[in-house]
Amino acid sequence: MTHRPLVAITTSFAIGIFTNYLFGIPSFHVFPAILLTIIVYTFLFIFHFRGGVLTLLILIFLTGISYHHLRFSSNAGNNISNFINAEKIPVRLRGVVVSQPIDEFVPDPPLSSIEQHKKMSTFLLRAEAVESTMLTETSRHTSTKTRYLEDFVHETTSLEWKNITGIIKVNVYPTNREESTLASKRHYLSDELNYGDKVELIGNISIPSTSRNPGQFDYKNYLKRQKPRIEAVAGIVSANNIKILSEGNGNYFFTFIYDLKKQLNAVIERHVKERSIPLVNSILLGNREKVPENLMDGFMETGTIHFLAISGLHVGILVVSLHYLLRLSSLNTRFLAIIIILVVFLYAAITGMNTPIIRAAIMVAVYYGAFIINRRWDLPNSIAAAVFIILLINPSDLFNVGFQLSVLAVLGIIYTSNRLENYFWKSTLLVEKLQAKEERNEIWLQFKVYCRKAFCVSLGAWVAVMPLIAYYFHIITPLTVLLNILVFPLVWLILVGGFIVLIAGLIFPILATPFAWLISYSEMALENLILLFSTNPKTFFYISTPLWIWIVIYYLIVIFFILRERLKIKMAYMIIATLTISNIFVFSGLFGRSQDCLKLTCFDVRHGASFFIQFPGGKNMLFDTGTKNNYDVGEFVVAPFLRQKGIKKIDTIVISHEHDDHCNGIPSILERFKVDNVFVNKFFLQSGSKIELLKLIKEEKVKTGLIAGGLEIKGYEPAKITVLNPPDKDTLRYEGFPVENISVNDSASVLLIDYKGYRILLCADIGERGIETLLSGKDSLGAGVIQVPHHGGFCEKTEELLKRVRPKHAIISGSAKDISPSTIKSYQKHGVGLFKTHEDGAVTFTIDEDGIQVTNFIRKD
Repeated sequence: MTHRPLVAITTSFAIGIFTNYLFGIPSFHVFPAILLTIIVYTFLFIFHFRGGVLTLLILIFLTGISYHHLRFSSNAGNNISNFINAEKIPVRLRGVVVSQPIDEFVPDPPLSSIEQHKKMSTFLLRAEAVESTMLTETSRHTSTKTRYLEDFVHETTSLEWKNITGIIKVNVYPTNREESTLASKRHYLSDELNYGDKVELIGNISIPSTSRNPGQFDYKNYLKRQKPRIEAVAGIVSANNIKILSEGNGNYFFTFIYDLKKQLNAVIERHVKERSIPLVNSILLGNREKVPENLMDGFMETGTIHFLAISGLHVGILVVSLHYLLRLSSLNTRFLAIIIILVVFLYAAITGMNTPIIRAAIMVAVYYGAFIINRRWDLPNSIAAAVFIILLINPSDLFNVGFQLSVLAVLGIIYTSNRLENYFWKSTLLVEKLQAKEERNEIWLQFKVYCRKAFCVSLGAWVAVMPLIAYYFHIITPLTVLLNILVFPLVWLILVGGFIVLIAGLIFPILATPFAWLISYSEMALENLILLFSTNPKTFFYISTPLWIWIVIYYLIVIFFILRERLKIKMAYMIIATLTISNIFVFSGLFGRSQDCLKLTCFDVRHGASFFIQFPGGKNMLFDTGTKNNYDVGEFVVAPFLRQKGIKKIDTIVISHEHDDHCNGIPSILERFKVDNVFVNKFFLQSGSKIELLKLIKEEKVKTGLIAGGLEIKGYEPAKITVLNPPDKDTLRYEGFPVENISVNDSASVLLIDYKGYRILLCADIGERGIETLLSGKDSLGAGVIQVPHHGGFCEKTEELLKRVRPKHAIISGSAKDISPSTIKSYQKHGVGLFKTHEDGAVTFTIDEDGIQVTNFIRKD
């Protein structure tokens, strides 16, 4: 504590924050304990009793608990989150723009046949007043016509303006007409709206969506952990629904920073080749919004995504370059240190003040601050100081993935890279020490030294962050260590050349041209390198979510490796222990996965459908995966669930029919998991509407099978799976039935799953004719669980279907607007327990010897 006090203080503070995160202890429960601890510490300090250090650490621990609760859980009474819920409601807002608007490209959902917005702008709004509005004509709620601010004023009966607080994330989407004019423009809103503008806008507002499925990313908590904390999300269609009331209402410093950043962006756009702009902008200024999605995936899959996150690497290159440049001018050391600190914090502000760069900037400030005040610099204390200040700014950053990876990477480099080099190249290092200076300066030797040190630094960082990357992103990138050696020189050229371009472009633009040429071609080489390796399946592989116990054991092994010389542990013992634990880890994943029950999970994908069935013995089936919404449910809903459950292979995928909301998530599943079989019916196969999906199935070497009414899907015994619909298309045509009269929905595959005498009927989107087919068949339709056809929409045959099926439970996979009130009444009339994914989240039905149990992901009070 006396040698490195900041390490102990920061650790106690962080443990306090983590404790409040786990248990949610209110501040008013902690305040008495804080007061008591202060009294005890004062008493111990005055009378010089022992225990003062421990008491101080307890005080800091309690302070961490209270501080996190105050910053994360408390709200003012007029906070915007107190007046809204998860449902989108139309409102008129006034507030001040507190971040520079960012233009983004919106990727198309897989296999989408629906036209989506290609561009959008997003910014943060500090809300000041809200006016809830209600349309005078109820029918206008369903109008698809774009309405503008001026029209809305005349169409609504308004309430009084109410003063509110809170930060709102605003997403602005162009209309089709606006989008057609954007083809020749680089920006949508960022040229018209600026930081500090006071605006009035109209749109739909809601609380951010929370996790609604097991393993799904919790967007609501993510936004709450940001600095500033984001309380709500607003969606606006058309820039015409934003009216600027006044300008210059922001902080003068940030106004200067955002203006400077716009000028720097303009310099990059003026001088750098157009195709290189997005990636260069990302590496230099941290603007990743316009980097193509396939390239972003490439960086992730090669484990080099850290080069795009402004962090210690970028700051280190900036500091080293600036340090040697200032040294040439024979500048006083103190002035040199002050200039470097100011430049680093200016760069941090320009690039967004994200946690990794704040950490790096504070460490630079501590290092060069030691020169200013003539004090010895201590690395562990400087890391602790950076962490402590970051947690003071925003205690929720303790749970920020970027913060965790940044700190661990630095610790890994510091404490393992030299040890790795000494272990693998001990004799080489000894020879180099004995060599003459002229020999050590040879180019070939310098290149070998670079490769060796780059390998050890890269390996040290990878060893430190690999478990958390596996936990959060479910991916392992073993070639990262070698790729970093190739990528770093190109990134170094882009950064150093980019800094010159930015400065020269503002002062003397003609000097920027040759360096812009250099970074443009460096970017092209980097892009080609990343895309080349990302297409190699051996570069990366996806894994299941590791348990925390294995992550803890992993880091304990790393710590023992670091301390092995001090603890006098032989390397052979370390290797034996590591191999033993690795075998336990591997074999624990091979056994214990089987189950004696059948589980069906219906995911909440809003208007869409996705069912995952886990059978006794470990086999599984995915029935449909898609949504009408503008996101990939395969990647963001189903895949996280499967990773969490430790499922690496899908035995069978059944696609009921060709509509997007039932199959546009399948491509992401095929790309991320081994799939043995895909079953479709002839109506789907011969429709010609999903050729891309069929090509992907063939490319992934997945077996394809055809199903039709009356067939059974074998291999899932003791469960029995029977296909009830549609009849074989060729048979119908042979019998003279007009198959062209069968709608896409009525041609959907229907499955009846039977286990231990309990049955589940999956109806997909069948309508009147499809239900008639079921009712006219000879098969018994009795089932304990039924998927309500077509997302709960109106159907005249509902009563007849219920009389034949006699279900105890029913599940509706859809949004509130999909569901017909008459459908609800029919199911309630028959005493059916009705579950709706838009209210209950994911719903799981478990069948065992005791019958059918139902659990929903979102618990109701």
